[in-house]
Amino acid sequence: MSGPGGLKSRAFPWTLAGVWVVWIIAMTLWGAWALYQTRWPMALTMAFGSFVAGSTPAGGGAVAYPVFTKALAIPSEDAALFGLMIQAVGMNMAALFILTRGIRIDMRVFRAAILGSMPGVVIGLQWLSLPANVPKLVFSSMLLVFAITLYRSHWKRRHEPERGISGWTKSDGLRFAGAGLVGGLAASQLGSGADMLCFMVMTLGFGLDERVAVPTSVVIMGATSAVGFGFRMIQPEPVGVVWEYWAVAAPVVAVGAPVGAWVASKVKSDAILIGVFLLIVAEVATTAILVPIDLPRGVMLVVVFAMATWWFRRLRRLRETRWTSAHPEEAIQESVN
Repeated sequence: MSGPGGLKSRAFPWTLAGVWVVWIIAMTLWGAWALYQTRWPMALTMAFGSFVAGSTPAGGGAVAYPVFTKALAIPSEDAALFGLMIQAVGMNMAALFILTRGIRIDMRVFRAAILGSMPGVVIGLQWLSLPANVPKLVFSSMLLVFAITLYRSHWKRRHEPERGISGWTKSDGLRFAGAGLVGGLAASQLGSGADMLCFMVMTLGFGLDERVAVPTSVVIMGATSAVGFGFRMIQPEPVGVVWEYWAVAAPVVAVGAPVGAWVASKVKSDAILIGVFLLIVAEVATTAILVPIDLPRGVMLVVVFAMATWWFRRLRRLRETRWTSAHPEEAIQESVN
């Protein structure tokens, strides 16, 4: 008989097979195969988007949102909803792969972050309504400042990344809960966000190795997306045409996101970060080109840049303080030199 380890290792392929069987039956019963004649761009977009979702701290919604809103002229609210719906499949399949293959995540970060992200995405879906493109501009601005800060802290850093967060305190839990809350609000408007914001705190504030931070962020966003999807389904407003987008892309992301997670587990931290930087460059460039920026939005961007710079500097100071406390002898040696 197979032991618990054998059952655990087969949980992912069994679940993947189940997803595909249910999807094939549903598409056949509803006569929905013809959707691919017009909705194939959604499936094609998510073939790449799901790989990004599993291999970086940016969810599939980070790819779907700009492509859907600009290239495919889909309303921003539909694109954001699609991001949550499709990640509920893709990122949770990636999370199952991560958990059953022994890929390391930080469970304390996960538990703290979802305490904020789960209510955050519900609050955002229920009560938050921002003008078109404002959430995208704010998030892209933060990503640009983050990329600059991360470059300085990674390739010009003094200390090696940590494989785990030592000396965990209640304050640390509150930091991740706060990042999760803001990320959940962002996810309600953009389809993603909780993963990237928590990744920022893990890497800048705690020096966590990207090979641990990325899968942790994937699991966080998977849980957040599932809650957002579930909450949206119980609302009286119909989902409408977004169901069609979801139906053609769901089987694609069920495979693509776990493949991304597998690739991320096999490469070095530098390779992961190069992918993150390229994604941020593409994100910021498309936003700058496609989103009009008038005077009020320009002022808003300046404020966001200033606040993000201040926050990221605070995180870097936190990292230095934690490192000094954990390595007092090395810190003394550095001060002497």
